[in-house]
Amino acid sequence: MTSLLNSALLALGALAIALPIGVSLALLLARFNLPGRRLGIACLGLLLFLPLYIQLSAWDAAFGKLGWFTFITGSLAQPFLSGMRGAIFIHGLAAIPWVTLLVGIGLLQVDPAQEEAALLVIPPRQVIWRITLPQLLPFISAAAIWTAVSTISDITVTNIYLINPGEWTYTEWFYMRLASQDTSVAVFAVLPGVLGLAGITALTLWMVSRLLSRRVLTAMPNSLVFNAGRWRPLVSAFTWMLVLLLIGLPITSLISKAGFVVLNDGNERIRSWSLAACLVQVANVPVHFSREFLGTIEVALGAATLALLVALPLAWRAHRGGWAATVAIVVIVMALSIPGPLVGTALIRIFNHDLPPVIQLSDGSHKSWLLVLYDNTPSAPIFAQAIRALPLTILLLWHSFATLSHDVLAAAALDGLSPLRVFAKIALPQRWRAVLAAWIIAFAVAAGDLAWCHLVTPPGLDLLQRRVFGLVHSGVEEQVAAISLVVILTYALIAGLALWLIARQERVRRHAEIGSNS
Repeated sequence: MTSLLNSALLALGALAIALPIGVSLALLLARFNLPGRRLGIACLGLLLFLPLYIQLSAWDAAFGKLGWFTFITGSLAQPFLSGMRGAIFIHGLAAIPWVTLLVGIGLLQVDPAQEEAALLVIPPRQVIWRITLPQLLPFISAAAIWTAVSTISDITVTNIYLINPGEWTYTEWFYMRLASQDTSVAVFAVLPGVLGLAGITALTLWMVSRLLSRRVLTAMPNSLVFNAGRWRPLVSAFTWMLVLLLIGLPITSLISKAGFVVLNDGNERIRSWSLAACLVQVANVPVHFSREFLGTIEVALGAATLALLVALPLAWRAHRGGWAATVAIVVIVMALSIPGPLVGTALIRIFNHDLPPVIQLSDGSHKSWLLVLYDNTPSAPIFAQAIRALPLTILLLWHSFATLSHDVLAAAALDGLSPLRVFAKIALPQRWRAVLAAWIIAFAVAAGDLAWCHLVTPPGLDLLQRRVFGLVHSGVEEQVAAISLVVILTYALIAGLALWLIARQERVRRHAEIGSNS
């Protein structure tokens, strides 16, 4: 019971941070004509892709035990990021870009005609309060559920800060029970939390799908954008303060940590920063951690491809709505609700069996084919990471296929094309950019997650997230900061490509919509 209460406290604390800031940023960036808002959206897109362990490392470099803020304030004994407070802070900030994304999708569904009519009699702020926000409630609810589920089901942050057993969440408690070989008790104890999350997630997905099935599609190329008027400088400053706080402060902290040096002046040791030391640390990352990068890429490639192959038929069937979407919803709910360590435990139970046929290895020994897959290949972490990436991949493809013209699909079916040929001849050629973007996003998720693959990574396979997790525990701050900076640069390129593909696909869809209505 204590672990469930701790999980609820962690989720509520993260929601208290993520919802107000995320909803505010979505409204400010999507509904107001502010300078540099596209750059602000791109910055949040980068944060959306960044793995949780990178965000943990970045904020810990500022407010952790050895962070610059801790040294300035002299609070080494009790740093800001510690215990439940630290876990809530990290999870809350990590969830902000997700809240912004989901609420931003909701803003695309708001009928602009209602907003334009209201603008004739009331100012923009009242239009947002009376017209826009009520229509966003299902999406805000979906963002809240996503935040709660991702917060509760992860162990990356809690394993660092929630050291006291009295503060463990049910996922952390389950992971620790597994470490003590108490598997059956751990699985039984975690089931109430899993079932509760599954029920809440299913209810939210049903509510959002019902709303989307009744949405009003508009031929307008852009959503309505308000003019902030005389408040524009103040609103712009507030928006950019939030964006720079979310992305600028952690990156600056990583740079300061990567170039941290101690100078000896006689008997005095002086803390200092060196640009050369920072550049050397960053330049050494690809060389010193090449095995980890290669292993991570290998697993992420396999997981993203597997997730896409499973998501394509599920999303294509689900786009018609109704009972056809049931299978996709069940898969999404299960993948979101089951904690990563429980997924790893299930995969261990599946793979760890001595089943015929037996395969002869290069050293002359013999082993079951299933054990060969488990011990000598990255199959288990690929399956684990594919499960982690599957819900988001299905949701992205589902939304993309749902925007296809129903008249065109119906005409193709009347011409005698089978559902498979309709998918191959019409859906894929029109939505290939969205499919590629979904694969890239699945790759980013699979390359950055720790909880799902931590228990099933075989000997000899080095993953970057596991290595960084160990370095964080060991207190190797400079290396962690350098690795984080390299990963941020890599994810910036991935995020830029994915966002460009999504934006390109949206422009193609809008032009097609305008052409069909003209």
